Amino acid sequence: MDRCDVPPSDLNNIITTQILSHVWSGIRVHDIRITALPGRSWHPLNCDQPVLSIVVSELRGQCEARLSLSDGKTSRQSGRQRPIGHVSLIPAGVPVWGYSDDIEQVEEVRLFLDVDRVKEIMGEEFTPAPLQEPHLVFNDESLQALARLVVTNEDKADWSSLFGDSLVAAMVARLSNLDPRPARNHRQLGLSAHQLAMITEFIRDNLARPIRLSELASLAELSPSQFGRAFKTSTGTTPHLWHLDARIESAKRLLADRRSNSLAEIALDTGFSEQSHFTRAFRAATGVSPGVWRRDVTT
Repeated sequence: MDRCDVPPSDLNNIITTQILSHVWSGIRVHDIRITALPGRSWHPLNCDQPVLSIVVSELRGQCEARLSLSDGKTSRQSGRQRPIGHVSLIPAGVPVWGYSDDIEQVEEVRLFLDVDRVKEIMGEEFTPAPLQEPHLVFNDESLQALARLVVTNEDKADWSSLFGDSLVAAMVARLSNLDPRPARNHRQLGLSAHQLAMITEFIRDNLARPIRLSELASLAELSPSQFGRAFKTSTGTTPHLWHLDARIESAKRLLADRRSNSLAEIALDTGFSEQSHFTRAFRAATGVSPGVWRRDVTT
């Protein structure tokens, strides 16, 4: 067990802790749901790596991150009413506690920020300053909106690697807002015509396999964070959505060919894990199932 995993002996007044674990952009991501008994409850948040904790829902109460269990003022105690959810950035090795009083359930997204991976994601924009000081219980609606995408009930098996990588890259990029030094100018330019043509050709040539954000960024000789912004500037959409649209367009061409393969084979040929996933994505994009679309265009 590493110090990011909490032994039961360090949990106080907590009934269950459910964790769904993912690895995107080389960053370990936990979707955590904690259920507590009435009264005071707490658990340690410290880790051998910096931790980004994003609380997205609090049921029948509020929680907070504290440097000491004896310190801290809840919003209820201070007379303030803060919004549901908050964000905390915890440096490596700093003892911090997740604390609540009479809360029933908390849902949180926790990123374990391997510094080498963060450097790869942010490239020349990386600075360790935000990872070295505690930033506890602050609001960042962009981070919370991204985290809510992680905790939705959507079947994660439907997600492409590119989507998960892009979510993490966007969350990591937000850390630059915590840098106390003057802000740097982010790359505002889009991709060059050559870069864009190379990237889109690569995507079309590799529809049948998972594509990682780092692959596309490397082709453009940018960090994943820089690449995501530049790609959206050039195309008006994210790499994940452009990739998904390319897969759907390829599926349409195969469906329109009377001699083409079965729906299950077309699903695999266009990078979907199974036919049911293909059907859901195709219906979401076109309003009809692949079978109905094929019937309509071939009759």
